[in-house]
Formats: sequence, C-alpha cells, structure tokens
Amino acid sequence: MKNFDVIIIGAGASGCMCALKTALKGKEILLIDRAKIAGKKLMATGNGRCNMTNLNLFPSSDFYNQNIDNFLNRHSHEDTLNFFNEMGLVCFADEEKRVYPISNSAKSVIDVLNNQLAKFKNISISLETEFEDIEFKNGIYEVITNVGAFSCRKLVIATGGNTAQKVLDKFKIKSKPFVPSLVALKTQSTKIVENIRISPAKVTLFLKDKKISEIGEILFKDNGISGIVAFNISSYFARNNNYNGKIEIDLLPNHTEEQIFDLLKLRKKLNLDINKMFDGIFLPNIGYLILNNCKLNENRKTAQLTDSEIILLAHTIKHLSFEVKSHYPNHQVYSGGVLIDSLTENLESIVRKGLYFCGEVCDVDGKCGGYNLQWAWTSGYIVGESI
Repeated sequence: MKNFDVIIIGAGASGCMCALKTALKGKEILLIDRAKIAGKKLMATGNGRCNMTNLNLFPSSDFYNQNIDNFLNRHSHEDTLNFFNEMGLVCFADEEKRVYPISNSAKSVIDVLNNQLAKFKNISISLETEFEDIEFKNGIYEVITNVGAFSCRKLVIATGGNTAQKVLDKFKIKSKPFVPSLVALKTQSTKIVENIRISPAKVTLFLKDKKISEIGEILFKDNGISGIVAFNISSYFARNNNYNGKIEIDLLPNHTEEQIFDLLKLRKKLNLDINKMFDGIFLPNIGYLILNNCKLNENRKTAQLTDSEIILLAHTIKHLSFEVKSHYPNHQVYSGGVLIDSLTENLESIVRKGLYFCGEVCDVDGKCGGYNLQWAWTSGYIVGESI
C-alpha cells in the first residue's frame, strides 16, 4: 500500500486548487477522481462556459446561505483571478459582473488547471478511481478504492455533494441533508406557455414566514419554470429541505398595477376579440394563460370588459400564482453538507484530526453567478494553505 502525505478525494475545482496549493510545500499528494480528466465537472458550469467567480464579491456573504466573510477574506475573487492569470487564463466579466474565460469555454479552465497539475512531480493523479471506504487507525487514513488502497495522515474530502455521505456518517461529522439546489421548479401544467421566455419577470416565493423576490429572465417549461431567477428561488426551497410552496410571477415588474389597468382599459377602444387584447404586450400563449387564470370567456370583445374584470386582469399579470410541487433533475449544486461550525477556521474536522473538507461537500451554497465556484476556489485554497 503506497503512502502519501496528503490524499485528496475529488479533482473538481476545490480539489485541484487544494492540490496545487499543497504541492508548493513539497508534500507528496494523491489526487483521486472517478472522472477521466481532472476538473471535468467544470464543463457543467455556466452552460459550458464556466462562470468562475463574480466581481460583486468584495467580499460579501450576501450571495450565500450564511456568513463566510472570514473565508473570503483569505482568498477573494481577486485572488482567484490572479491565480488563473498567472497560469495563462484570460478572463472577462459580463454586464452582471460574472467572470468567464475569454474563450467562453470551460475547457480552457480545465486545460490550464491540468497544465499546472502536470508541472508538479509530487502530485500523483488517479483518475477513473472510485473510493469505496476509508479506515482510520493510529493516526493514519487508509483510502480503499477500486484500484487499490492508499494511506495518508492528511485526508481531504473534496467530492461533489452527497457522494461523501458515507464518510460523514462513519466519522460522525455533523451535517445537513444534501438537497438539490439551483434547479428548475416543477408546478402545475404550464404546457400552454412551454419554451416562452419573459424578461424581466419578478418571482416571489412564499415559504413559511418568508417572502423572497428575484428579478430576471424566466423560461416556462412543460410543468414549471426555469432560468436564473427560478434557480435562485430554488435555493430557498433546498435550504428548507422542502420543495413545496407558493410562488407568484409578476410579468410586468416595471409597471404598477394601476399603470397596467390604464393600459388595458385603453384597449377597450380597439374592440378586439378578447383573446387578442394582449397582442403587442405578450406573446399570444401568455395572453391565454392570463385569461385562463381569470376564467374569462374568450368569446367576447374587449369593449365588453367591465372595470372589475380589467382590475382582475391587471392583478393577475402582477400576481400569477403557482404551487411548487418538486424540482426537475439536473441541479447545479447541492445545498446542505458539513456544518461549518463543526470545522476549524482551516476547514479541518474538530472531532477528527487530519480530516479536511472543501467545496460542495460543505454546507455553503450561493446564488447563480459564479458564487459557488468561488467558494470552491476559496475553500480549496484555505485547506491547501493550512496542511
């Protein structure tokens, strides 16, 4: 059984960062991953473009489920940009301050990470390797995999989400359940408006005693909504471990209800069929959705609408109600994981010396926009720096 100073399980963003930082100290490192290439999971981020970080971080924990300023102060978004710049990656920020490689491809990020990993003779990489169990005896961790067993005194868990659950259970590490987050929301049927985008739209979540709103683009699916706004709203469901609740969609967030009433009332003069009264404002199927929600007879003219009916239409446009029942597959991150207060300031387990956690396995999750990857870079750096 070959021995290493450090074994890192998971060669995603946090694992690669951790390996590169640790390698500078001359330690012998084994980096394990079940993928065929280190950093492969980055291909799934930012729609394949890899949204690496966000310039809105100063640092600020406003974009996360909890305050992590003490960690972001140790490795900020600026440090991440400097880190990649030194490896030859050229980046740019869009109007939302989301940072991407100038190639607009996650492959560029993966390439520079692998180029850098290859420079260190003290980093061994075992790919297409599944870890099966971990034993601990006399201060030594034994990592059992499908290609053999390896030992170390320092073990880093940098896996994605719930793949580490058996480790947490075995070593009695305090954690929250892993729940899919940043994911499209399932509601009652929205087939009538499937594949229609609305931007901007305002989505408001009513969950227990909370009322939370997000503004941006939404995409209607066959039974629900997708898009960045829906993803961000999903994180609140995930943190409550319950994908059941009410949302309202404001289709015209830049107009007041009174302004919409005045706008619709003018349309009485057009004397159109009522199912055409929204032409010029919404696509026809959105109009049908509004009329269906108001239960108005479509076999009428706009001139026949009463003021009370127009008030109802205006209110519905601002408060289109849906019941969230679950979520779609293909989530971007997990909410939940190892409780931060069960770890030291260096992300080492308080109860199990030499066992570290970084990245998605920790109970830190952020909104869309590069914030989750920034946590991966930050946490990987901190663990690597402290080992």
